[in-house]
Formats: sequence, C-alpha cells, structure tokens
Amino acid sequence: MEKGKEEAGAAQAHTLRMDNRRAAALTGISEVIAFDDNQVILSTDQGDVALTGEGLHVTRLMLEEGQLTVEGRIDSVFYSQRKRRRGLFRRRDP
Repeated sequence: MEKGKEEAGAAQAHTLRMDNRRAAALTGISEVIAFDDNQVILSTDQGDVALTGEGLHVTRLMLEEGQLTVEGRIDSVFYSQRKRRRGLFRRRDP
C-alpha cells in the first residue's frame, strides 16, 4: 500500500455539529490540548481545532470514543493543518 493512502486510511473521521452557536458536538478527537471559559483547543488526526467564545464548558468528554461536547457562546472555530508529530524522531519546530 502506498504511504499516502496508508496514512489517509488510518485517520479517524472528524465531524463538527453546531447548534445555534450555543453548543457543539465533535467526533474524531484524540486529545484535549487546553480549555478555559474562552477557548477549547483539541487535536484530531487531521490537525488541531480551536473553538473560541464566552462561557465555554466541556459538558461531555469521551476520549476513548473521540467525542466531546461544548456549551456556551461559540464565536469562532479555527482549524490548523499543523500536525503534531509523536515519536522518537519527531521534527522540532523553530
């Protein structure tokens, strides 16, 4: 199998469902990087995602299943293509 196809097939599916900017349900979450009342930063197999707003609360977290639910006023959602590398020979960012 080609390397590109192998990596794409191994990536966990990610979804984001938002209801009236007051709640968001995400799947495909592999790690919670940080969270507070104003932001929630998560890692997926496809890159990082950050939700910003006010009064944000993680109301459901099931990392084994890759699921997370956030409630509060959601002002923005940002995706990053930067992928966190893990392992012995990971590249260091300058």
